[in-house]
Amino acid sequence: MHIDAVSFVVVDTETTGARADDRIIELAAVRVQGGRIVDRFATLINPGRSVPPFITRLTGITTAMLVGQPSADEVLPDFLKFLGDGVLVAHNLAFDRKMLEAELRRLGLPEPDNPTLCTLRLARRLLPGLPASGLDGLIRFYQIPVARRHRALGDAEATAQVLLRLLEEAQRQYGINTLESLLAFQHRRYPRHKKASPLERLRETLLPRLPEAPGVYLFRDERGRLLYVGKACNLQARVRQHLTAVEAHTPRLRQLVKKIRQIEWYVTETELEALLEESRCIKQLQPQYNRRQRRYRTRPFVRLALHEQPPVLSLTSVLLDDGAEYYGPLAGHREGKYLLETLQEIFRLPRRNAHLLLEGPCPLADGDSCSEACAESTRSVVQCVRRLLRGQCKWPLLQLEARMQEAAQRLAFEVAARYRDQLRLLTRLLKGPLLADMSVLEREAFLLVRESPERLVCCILRAGYPVAIRALPFPPDREAIEVLLTWVRQQLRAERPSGPYYHAETDAMQLLACWVQRHRDRVWVWRRQPGESVARFCQRIGRGVHQSTHKWQKPDGPGASASNT
Repeated sequence: MHIDAVSFVVVDTETTGARADDRIIELAAVRVQGGRIVDRFATLINPGRSVPPFITRLTGITTAMLVGQPSADEVLPDFLKFLGDGVLVAHNLAFDRKMLEAELRRLGLPEPDNPTLCTLRLARRLLPGLPASGLDGLIRFYQIPVARRHRALGDAEATAQVLLRLLEEAQRQYGINTLESLLAFQHRRYPRHKKASPLERLRETLLPRLPEAPGVYLFRDERGRLLYVGKACNLQARVRQHLTAVEAHTPRLRQLVKKIRQIEWYVTETELEALLEESRCIKQLQPQYNRRQRRYRTRPFVRLALHEQPPVLSLTSVLLDDGAEYYGPLAGHREGKYLLETLQEIFRLPRRNAHLLLEGPCPLADGDSCSEACAESTRSVVQCVRRLLRGQCKWPLLQLEARMQEAAQRLAFEVAARYRDQLRLLTRLLKGPLLADMSVLEREAFLLVRESPERLVCCILRAGYPVAIRALPFPPDREAIEVLLTWVRQQLRAERPSGPYYHAETDAMQLLACWVQRHRDRVWVWRRQPGESVARFCQRIGRGVHQSTHKWQKPDGPGASASNT
């Protein structure tokens, strides 16, 4: 028989307890046919005994309410007539059927042989992923409004609505549209579900809790051992990349994801702070699966000692506040040695061990070999080298380019390649680091970077080192800018960082330079001039923040702009 032609009678009982000798105190039934409720039956029943207090608290039915109500021998014949040949339905049918059959046996009436259907059984088979298959759980799942919960008619109507939803689910999932197939389906074995994997549990429980903010995340195994440390502009999105589409990962990354059991994270205001914190954590904690940044790299600086006699040019990996000027950092010791060899060749400098001596006139100043700017100087080689390191003298670069072209025309390609490498090295040194046109320890500035569409990052640079970082909402209002300027004053009035700078400080400077390079089209820099007061510098910063914000807000302007004031 097709389900639409079947008469389902959904029953609910309220009783004095759950034992077989307990009595029914309320009986209700609703008839469902053709996808809707077509009839109702409901009555209170006098059980001939008092109602226990816990039942009264649950249902609201008191002993006084049952005085004068019909007894079971009056109600059950009418109920059997209402049931007729319909399918007997209940949620947890075993309980309601047990109570009805016990009452019928006491009255000497025959038990009905109608087909039976349990909505609890149906729900457990059709909705195996549902945490709770009780009537309350299904009411919440299907968002069914219930007028009077734990009263027979209210529960019967709610169960009828659940039945209609489950019939639709059976049709959709299994194509069940006949009564025979439906009755057989409720007794089929429960589907076996594979236990959720640790990866699935992480996706379900931790991913929704991760914030959409910059920060650092740590992966640990089941014993709490650290596997991996990473940084993210958006923690939730970045961790999701690790935990989804695992099949597309590299074998090493798949091995990592397989071991993850715990995830920790730390939220930072900016991506720059996350970048610095990630580097520190990797070097300090030595995670198993981090390959990069496990140790500090030696990044030498060019040291120009003007106070020594004669002045000396050398390499050093430690910055001291000793009166010398430092330029860099360079990529490595090999690049530093090559730079010294290049400068020695250009300026014909004598060498003492690993140092170059800067004494005498500049050989490029003879005749017309040097530019007019250098010719107007003292023509000493130390001043020419200093101007070159600060990016104020371009003549050696032009000379190297001319020598390269000349060698190429002579088909001396190895010589031309050497000049090309020297030219690239000098160009990278002069344009690479932030504020490369001054000594590292002289670099004092305020950086404003639009790190994301809704966030600005403010960084105070003192003695070449990022001493303080702060986030600012975009666009900032007047109050936010005033708070920012107060913060800048406090940082600038604090004691200036002093050397020595070792690998940790150099690493932070390098990470800052990489971060600025990544956002190079969205950077504004305000340098603090020698002898400039804090108040005057903050005034310039305040005006500059207003100007840069206005420029970034222009709808017809460029997406980003850079300035160096």
